[in-house]
Amino acid sequence: MKKSDRTKQRLLEAATAEFAAYGFAGARVDRIAQTAEANKQSIYAYFESKESLFEAVYNEMVTRLIAAVQMDAGNLPGYAASLADYYVGHPEVLRIASWYDLEKAGQSPRPAASERATQSKIAGIAAAQKAGAITDRFRPEHLLELILGMTRSSVHESAPPAKARASRKALVEAIERLVRP
Repeated sequence: MKKSDRTKQRLLEAATAEFAAYGFAGARVDRIAQTAEANKQSIYAYFESKESLFEAVYNEMVTRLIAAVQMDAGNLPGYAASLADYYVGHPEVLRIASWYDLEKAGQSPRPAASERATQSKIAGIAAAQKAGAITDRFRPEHLLELILGMTRSSVHESAPPAKARASRKALVEAIERLVRP
């Protein structure tokens, strides 16, 4: 890996931590540069602006999540459990997603990878509904929103392991009941 690639990667990692902790508005370019052991000008050289850096962090986060957690419309409880596990292992994902929703929603389009993944998931749910494998009481996009919302709300960063396991188990059971035909 070239030195410039390593610098860019350090900047993305430092920015991920900064944006997760402070959101877009509270994040400071100076702290990102210091944490990345880079100069402030390198942020602007690689990303042009703080906003572009935030978008790059968000896009990378979404791309990694999509690659790590695949949805099987025939096993939506398993998908929710895998997603919850990912959130527990990567708490910055929920934090940055929450900051994005609070500070950036409607200002810029969602990453193309996110839109494609969402449409694919909706199509998978619609196909599973048509096959009678899961309920058709809800529109596919609403069912996906419910599952994602339930999953997000079931994850608590500071929960002791026993509580986290109980939340995960309740999540799976609730989604099993929700999607049952």
